[in-house]
Amino acid sequence: MMFLRSHTARTGGIVTQRLHLGLCWSAAICASISLVALVAHIFGLLPMVYFLTFFGVPSVLLLFALAAFAKWINAQIFLNDLVVGVIAGLIATFVYDAVRFVLNRTVFTQYDSFKAIYIFGSWISGKDVTTPQAAIAGWTYHFWNGLSIALFYVLTFGRRHWIYAVGWALVMEAFMLGLFPFFLQVTDKIDFIALSMIGHLGYGLVLGFIAQRYALNWEDTV
Repeated sequence: MMFLRSHTARTGGIVTQRLHLGLCWSAAICASISLVALVAHIFGLLPMVYFLTFFGVPSVLLLFALAAFAKWINAQIFLNDLVVGVIAGLIATFVYDAVRFVLNRTVFTQYDSFKAIYIFGSWISGKDVTTPQAAIAGWTYHFWNGLSIALFYVLTFGRRHWIYAVGWALVMEAFMLGLFPFFLQVTDKIDFIALSMIGHLGYGLVLGFIAQRYALNWEDTV
């Protein structure tokens, strides 16, 4: 049986590899809820506002509960990767948006790459896409989603070469390209694909470099 040796003597706690994996996968499932909500809405399974209310909010609360439990048992690897995932997701999402913002106004001007955010906000708030309520709800969901995607990656991949994160971002890119045409009229497919591809590459690079530098694997303490 493998045990987490770091810090266990001070607290008297013992964290097994099975418990560590259970924490990681439980948190990863919570992190996936934002994407599941989108799929459920698009395919008519459950409106996003209800999905996020009944599953999204509890999933966030459960993440805090898992973090509190991990702190109590001194599960340092899990706590480290939880923090790294959130920080990496925040920075990567900012980069993703900044890249698209610049390119949208200089090179690929025929497609508004931020339009979907306001549509999401309209689904959540029940208000028109032009309203402040839709904007607030949409951007909140957008950053929640960006954090969740990064958190899922760090918790499941841990510290890997940055190329893995780029691959993960391209999977999300393919996911987006497959789903968005169901609810969004794409007037210029070249701009749509190019903006999405470049933005996700930037997201993946940032996520990959941060995770490779700061994330931990179970083997690091055994």
